[in-house]
Amino acid sequence: MAKIGLFFGSSTGATEAVAFQLADAMNQLIPDSVEVHNIGATTPDKIVSYQYLIFGLPTWNTGQLQDDWEIFLPNFRNMNLKGKKIAMFGLGDQNGYGFNFLDALGMLADEVLLAGGEVHGLWSTKNYQFNESKAQVEEYFLGLGIDQDGQADLTPGRIQQWVKEVKQDFGL
Repeated sequence: MAKIGLFFGSSTGATEAVAFQLADAMNQLIPDSVEVHNIGATTPDKIVSYQYLIFGLPTWNTGQLQDDWEIFLPNFRNMNLKGKKIAMFGLGDQNGYGFNFLDALGMLADEVLLAGGEVHGLWSTKNYQFNESKAQVEEYFLGLGIDQDGQADLTPGRIQQWVKEVKQDFGL
């Protein structure tokens, strides 16, 4: 069984905590399938060594990338992700930042697509209240949306549902 590389960036620990919750949930479905990495301590070669990838990041302030992702993102321009199956999750605050909810997720998805990656794990925008998002395409986010500020109680159920969908989308 091919391993899934889960790469996250986290400044406060919230995204890191969700990354490990996702890894645990996926490992319950497919034992020992996920290897977790901090994007701030990795290389493009490490990412492209995986066939299946999960990327996680928060949106900062008014639609900005987390620091480690901001530093790493230009590497995607020189990476070949053709044929790689990639799912993503983003953290944001829909009430405090409703005009740029999960924008960093949308920015990352743009780079993944430009590098030839296949985006999987779309997530319905239903049950969220926000004004705008760069991560939204029609009625879906380009990955799992997590709001630990306003909907933390929904996070465990969202994670459980999403990892099942990603497992199926990845064909595992």
